[in-house]
Amino acid sequence: MKDKLFIPATKAYSEALSLAKEKHLYDVAGYICSYMADLYTYTGQRSEERRKFEEAAEFFKQAGNERSYAFALRDMAKTLAFDDSLSLALCYMLRADSIITGLQDLKGIGSISNGLGNIYDLMGDVKKAKVCFFKCLDLDTVDQAPTYLALSNLYYNENILDSARYYLTKVVGPTLNTYTSIDCLYLGYLIEKDAGDMEKALSYLEQYQKKKDFLYDKQKQVDVIDAEKRHNMVAVIRDNKELIAEKRFLFAWAVIACLLLVVGYQMRDRKRLLEINRRQKLLEEEKSRHKKQKTELEDRLQELTAEMERKAAAHEDTSEYKKEIITLRFEKLRQSSLFKTIKEQCRKVEPDTEQKLNEEEWKSLIRLIDSFFPNACVFMKENTLGLTKTETKICYLSFLNLRLSEEATLLGVSSDSANKFRSRTRQKLCPGQKGSDINGTILQKGW
Repeated sequence: MKDKLFIPATKAYSEALSLAKEKHLYDVAGYICSYMADLYTYTGQRSEERRKFEEAAEFFKQAGNERSYAFALRDMAKTLAFDDSLSLALCYMLRADSIITGLQDLKGIGSISNGLGNIYDLMGDVKKAKVCFFKCLDLDTVDQAPTYLALSNLYYNENILDSARYYLTKVVGPTLNTYTSIDCLYLGYLIEKDAGDMEKALSYLEQYQKKKDFLYDKQKQVDVIDAEKRHNMVAVIRDNKELIAEKRFLFAWAVIACLLLVVGYQMRDRKRLLEINRRQKLLEEEKSRHKKQKTELEDRLQELTAEMERKAAAHEDTSEYKKEIITLRFEKLRQSSLFKTIKEQCRKVEPDTEQKLNEEEWKSLIRLIDSFFPNACVFMKENTLGLTKTETKICYLSFLNLRLSEEATLLGVSSDSANKFRSRTRQKLCPGQKGSDINGTILQKGW
């Protein structure tokens, strides 16, 4: 495991686990499952990681090891939080907290308080999150860097930049969390960018990119080392013999293939021309159909608007007309080229590539939505609820009916950050109402 040779490590763990279960050594089996979960943590296989922590918890429970059982529940909660199952994650973390508190294990209480703080932060309960983070700092005086980073991130999300910067300076010293140092650099970049100090922001961003590339190269090197370990000299000799025979076989096939290509090329070229003509015809038919739909949609909207104005003047109920008008406007939005471009951008996400909307794209999106929903536009511009720039963007993105991961892509943030932005926006739009619909509230307030 230390050498990152995952295949032989997994084999050794599996053999040890089978032996431990055979001998009814449940405590040992629990620790082995925890080590295997750590392996899946490194490789990013979240579901497998959670499965092994669940097994570890069951073994520790059978062995009567309450302390390790509590930590296994904590680790299960972490994996659930990463998958946005926050209610279930909170349930497991509170069970772990209850057990470890009963054991009066101060360091363990501190560790679980950190986990609780992160979950409360993701749920948007900032007050409880702060209490948990400060409790963790009081009890765990050894590995404090991740907790200070969490506090800094919490204050940044509240737009309290001075406090965010202060706690970021506290993120020093060794830590068991591999990603704390790199996350610290990226958060520093965000803080200084929002504060307007572009020189510092650029410095943080350059350090972040350099460290990120280093980690990527290191992990890539690990894969190469692992591959080399799994190929011995006997396999190389055998492969060389097979390669000679394969080359002769391929040469014979190449001669035949060249002859077939001459004939096949002409046939394929003819088919290609026929396919181009067919697609062009379909495209023209599709354009004609869209044009007809657009005209019918415009006519229906004008008809409904006129009828609703007549009903409103007569002080009659116009709710049904409003619903249909909103539905038709959403249909127009979905038919727009910008909407289709953005949805396609979300669908084709490329790893390690920034795909967030730039300023011009944001302006185009806002103008498009304002043109279809002028009443909502007035509500957004008046901004009586004190929405921040990012929260306003969340409001506009709600018209696109995006998944959390798609929203994070367009904002250029992680899914966790996007979830926090959603929670804070929802709290401002409809305080005290959990699970409320952001878009529905905007349309209601802005009609």
